[in-house]
Amino acid sequence: MLQLLMSPKFRPSHYLGGILVILLLIVFYVFPLTAVFSIQGEYSWYYLLTDRYLHHVILFSLWQAFLSALLSVIFGALLARAFFYQQFIANTLILKLFSLTFVLPALVAIFGLLGVYGSSGWLATLMAIGDINWTPNIYGLTGILIAHLFFNIPLATRMFLQGLQHIPIQQRQLAAQLNIRGWQFIRLIELPYLRQQLSPVFTLIFMLCFTSFAIVLTLGGGPKYTTLEVAIYQAVLFEFDLPKAALFALLQFIFCFGLFVLSSFLAKVPETTLHSRQYWISPQPRAVRFWQILLIILATSFVLLPLLHILFSALFSPKLFSIWLQPQLWKAIGYSALIAPTSAFIALILSFALLLCARQLYWLEYRRFSDLILNIGATILAIPTLVVAIGLFILLREIDFSTLHLFIVVVCCNALAAMPFVLRILAVPMNNNMIYYEKLCQSLHLRGWQRFSLIEWHTLRSPVKYAFALACALSLGDFTAIALFGNEDFTSLPHLLYQQLGHYRSQEAAVTAFILLVFCMAAFILIEWHKEKDND
Repeated sequence: MLQLLMSPKFRPSHYLGGILVILLLIVFYVFPLTAVFSIQGEYSWYYLLTDRYLHHVILFSLWQAFLSALLSVIFGALLARAFFYQQFIANTLILKLFSLTFVLPALVAIFGLLGVYGSSGWLATLMAIGDINWTPNIYGLTGILIAHLFFNIPLATRMFLQGLQHIPIQQRQLAAQLNIRGWQFIRLIELPYLRQQLSPVFTLIFMLCFTSFAIVLTLGGGPKYTTLEVAIYQAVLFEFDLPKAALFALLQFIFCFGLFVLSSFLAKVPETTLHSRQYWISPQPRAVRFWQILLIILATSFVLLPLLHILFSALFSPKLFSIWLQPQLWKAIGYSALIAPTSAFIALILSFALLLCARQLYWLEYRRFSDLILNIGATILAIPTLVVAIGLFILLREIDFSTLHLFIVVVCCNALAAMPFVLRILAVPMNNNMIYYEKLCQSLHLRGWQRFSLIEWHTLRSPVKYAFALACALSLGDFTAIALFGNEDFTSLPHLLYQQLGHYRSQEAAVTAFILLVFCMAAFILIEWHKEKDND
């Protein structure tokens, strides 16, 4: 570090923004976490060993995450093979529909799933028409698994499909010449590449399901089906037992940090130098083709039907116009329209400052410091937003919160939650700019805004818009922070939707879910447009 400070190439302006961002992250995370860890009460580590309810919560958190990840991996691998070998017109469109689930708010999907698989949903109506005496029950473990599969099967499918596309065409041609088919082809050719993706996909989905909040809170149905994150929320809002919430938050942090370290370790997938963008597809037996097409139809229906239910319920609601006149709905729309772009803009500014510092260190060959800075930004994923919100709640509980205070807290939480994704999108193009144009900028003495407008913005325009749209979509559907700080005067569309679902106001919930769906689809279309533009 001293060598860096003494270097003639060292300019404090290159690092000031990144240093300030790191200090901000330290303040925003260390102080709330310290508040959580230091709170004293009648609970101790002995409580962890003796309390049966806590044991049940931990075991259920792990069990539902394991089942969700296992089923997602199995169906995702099967679907990936089906999409790879069955080339048809709607293939790309269906995969884009699968990608939509990444930015879809959990509560919107829950409303759609309730409309399809609930006790009075489409499936129950179909059973009644067929005179079948069976009523589906979407609450409890069944509902949690259905909702998790709705989000994670598309994710696993896309990741496994990338693994199949990385199989060199030379290996497929050689297997065809040697007449290697069926299970032997899967075992010798496909399985090694799918196995490379298996651990990262399973760990990622396990971590997502373990930290699932809105799904378990809405579909859990009671204390029997409660995860650690939901138990934290209940301890604060229903019991106002801060020591208990702090202890649960500490456990949640330990589990999440361990899962994050494990997923980071497993995410290093080796690449082959024989990879080609050209795909050579071997013909499949007729029976295999039939089952693969049937699997694609079932998976597409599983994802599409809840979205269609939201559309039909909103557009054909008898109270459609009266619901639109409700002031609470417009208040939620207004706050969501403010929270989402503000959070996205802050996430962009923080990420840009951090990447400027990291790439400058990389250029000066201080790569360990550069990687350390990027890892600090990525570590945000290891700290659940609800744990940070609990810490802020403990720190600021003596303050008489105004709407402005609540707005700032929620915006900051959402911005930092979106920051790792923005960093991942902007890291490569910003580093490329440094590699390709740094010497040119130095020779022309281009610095600051002049360099950004003349050199940087040309290649960063599309990634920045992509990152902004993604951060907007993630913030728009985030329910974690607003669940703790929201009230009648300060609300958002996810917060209002949760209240409507909790009070069984299905017609009002249909309109709210539809508005959220439209907003997220607009952000998704913008995201896909910029992704395609980058690939051209």
